[in-house]
Amino acid sequence: MSTAVLGALALGANAFLVGLSGAMAPGPYLTVTIERTLRQGRLSALLMLVGHAALEGALLIGFAFGLQRFLVRDDVAVVLAIAGGAVLLWMGQGLLRGAISGTIKLDTTLSETPREQRFGPIMHGAVVSASNPYWTLWWATIGVKLAADGLAIGPLGVAAFFIGHQLADVVWYSAVVTAVSAGKRLLSDVVYRSVIGACALFLLYLGAQFVLGVIL
Repeated sequence: MSTAVLGALALGANAFLVGLSGAMAPGPYLTVTIERTLRQGRLSALLMLVGHAALEGALLIGFAFGLQRFLVRDDVAVVLAIAGGAVLLWMGQGLLRGAISGTIKLDTTLSETPREQRFGPIMHGAVVSASNPYWTLWWATIGVKLAADGLAIGPLGVAAFFIGHQLADVVWYSAVVTAVSAGKRLLSDVVYRSVIGACALFLLYLGAQFVLGVIL
């Protein structure tokens, strides 16, 4: 197996684990997904992922065609590694503290006040993603770093990053939608916090690897 293929597989795995950590963290997208499942049904909630993926695909195309020469520069790579590593460390410690203290919980109950659905599910997925400051921060730091790693490998690396990242969203939100639509807590708080804790440790490891790789 060639070096490029091995590098792409490793990048795809990293993209999946980092993406899973971000997807599982409580936030507006998770809340809207749960509400859509309960109010509109399973298909409506899953269609949100199409809008989310389309938005990120457009962003990745912008990286590949508009910023390729800039992102692969050595000095830019150093800045991206430090910035991305710092955000990963910040995310990891926050998730780990929440998992240990029990402040992070998977709330699958319906809010008492219905939210007006102004968009179809696909557009809603894109709008919720774009309006989330956490999503913007992720792509401005970690996302750019992983995209640059993919560009360094070539088209195969870019594809591996995108597929790995989107697969994380599909796996997690499919589990959430299934649990909510079944009317059961298939994911207990203990299991949820345990997975969050494991993801947090991986984020801390990867963040330290990014930063130390530049310093040492």
